[in-house]
Amino acid sequence: MTTPTVMSRKILPTSLAAALAAMLTVTGCSKQTDEVAAATDTQTEVQATSNGDTKQVSAAEQANIDRLLISYSDMAHAAYKDSLETAKLLQTAVNTYVDTPTAANLNAAKSAYKVARQPYTQTEVFRFDEGFFTPNDKRTLGSVDGWEGQVNAWPLDEALIDYVSDSYVGEYNSKDNIINSDSISVGSLKQDTSTITPELLAEMNEIGGSEANVTTGYHAIEFLLWGQDTKGEGAGNRPVSDYVTDSTNEAGQCTSGETVNTDASICTRRGQYLKAVTQLLVDDLTTMEVEWQPESENTLRSNMMARKDNNGLRQILYQMSSLALGELASKRMQVAFVTGSTEGEYEYFSDLTHLSYANNARGIQNVFNGNYKTVDGKSVGGYGIKNYLIDTNHKDAADKLAADFKKVEDAFNVIVAKSEKEGIKVDQMIATVKQASKYGISAEEQNKRRGWIESGINSLQELAAGIENAANAVGINSLDADAGSQF
Repeated sequence: MTTPTVMSRKILPTSLAAALAAMLTVTGCSKQTDEVAAATDTQTEVQATSNGDTKQVSAAEQANIDRLLISYSDMAHAAYKDSLETAKLLQTAVNTYVDTPTAANLNAAKSAYKVARQPYTQTEVFRFDEGFFTPNDKRTLGSVDGWEGQVNAWPLDEALIDYVSDSYVGEYNSKDNIINSDSISVGSLKQDTSTITPELLAEMNEIGGSEANVTTGYHAIEFLLWGQDTKGEGAGNRPVSDYVTDSTNEAGQCTSGETVNTDASICTRRGQYLKAVTQLLVDDLTTMEVEWQPESENTLRSNMMARKDNNGLRQILYQMSSLALGELASKRMQVAFVTGSTEGEYEYFSDLTHLSYANNARGIQNVFNGNYKTVDGKSVGGYGIKNYLIDTNHKDAADKLAADFKKVEDAFNVIVAKSEKEGIKVDQMIATVKQASKYGISAEEQNKRRGWIESGINSLQELAAGIENAANAVGINSLDADAGSQF
């Protein structure tokens, strides 16, 4: 299937991620292929970002940068390949569930979603590349950042997709939605929704120019599996009967939550949407995996390997700091923490935010250590920022960053453990004392829970400062990473 045109979008507050496993210290080295020679001998000049730190580097320094770029690209390829393969497994589970809606098949689809998010949320460090990649009409994608909005956009206005509670308040407030209507109106736009396909969903993403009008990606799948979270704490609880198309099904008649429908047409369309959005996800990840294949031409990888001087190095450090500070610490954690908005958590339909948070942090650490651990347990990479700093006589900066990463790892291990082992999810951690009191939680206990999130935010802020220090050490005087909205 041809992948529909991707719409550019900046992601809003989001993620939690898989438990931070112990990070492996890399001692090996990345493979040295013809790509090394191509990177060193036939590079096209790429102008560094406008911060006045462009400099000519020695052959030895360039060799270290080339090695770093190869390792980085190998890790990106492996992580996107894992994301694709686990998305295919999710698609199989989704198709089985839609075709045979049972509680067991719904749980299997939810489990497959959780597995699929593990590698993808580690790829988000590669996202912050806007303005670094040079234009190329022969390349399928212009950047990861431009592609990401169709895959991982958040938050989404779920009322555009399916039924919501009467108390729901969003930008889109019509009772007509994609699933229950053959056409809908968004502002002055009227959209035919009679046939739900991957192409239609891609076309409708951000319809009317609103970033909240998300119709595609992981979070749309999440909503269709779990349903709206209306309890303030805990995950959504969409009934199996929302997908029943056969009146003999043990789950009963076709429903839309508590509403029993007069016929099964809405449940049929709901299944069509879930299958279509999952197919689109697989298509999009297929496109991205190709972009990072070794020895490819006119790809994001070949563009990365064509960097001279420190432009590639600047991009990597910028990406690490932007995800750590501007996205994860600020938009995804601090905004929800300060406001006490349980709907502000990244994966609030499924209550998997703790895993997305942790895997986002893990993805940054992968780039530092030069090691990505694949789903099947293999180590990919071999040379990270840590190695580069040591090899360029900046061991102090490397040691400082290693200590900063340890604090981050420790903080997110607590968040994951509390969520996975004790059932205290992120929505319960970010709630204000007043909100928590409604559920019988004392002020002392709630302040302790909020402290777990605050420790995560503080550790990321320290990490971003350490990355800035490392950038300065290697001659990048103003990293200008995204700092998000600081309170």
